[in-house]
Amino acid sequence: MPAVLTTASTLKCAHQGTVMVQASTSALSAGGSPVLVQADLLAATVAGCTNTNAAAGQVPCAKVTAVTAGMSTTLSVAGQPVMLQTAQGLTNAVPPLPVLWQVESAGQSVLEAS
Repeated sequence: MPAVLTTASTLKCAHQGTVMVQASTSALSAGGSPVLVQADLLAATVAGCTNTNAAAGQVPCAKVTAVTAGMSTTLSVAGQPVMLQTAQGLTNAVPPLPVLWQVESAGQSVLEAS
């Protein structure tokens, strides 16, 4: 089973920008850090995206626009599915579309879910 994501997890856009997340609840933690739910990722911003060539029409990743995978089917907090190490989704960057973000490291190994 994949590890659950927490605020200690590392998420990156396709251009190696860091997806900045904050937990909306502290009701469940793993490894001392609050777990992340789907709403936390949908509220995330991106820092340090290198997709910045304005002359080529590039717009850097600035925010997460969708979660397309990695939602737990068995574990939730406050009615929201907990996010898993398999999570990925889309950002607002252009071009090319779609631009993905994904998990680089779950940041903990004490809590897993399916």
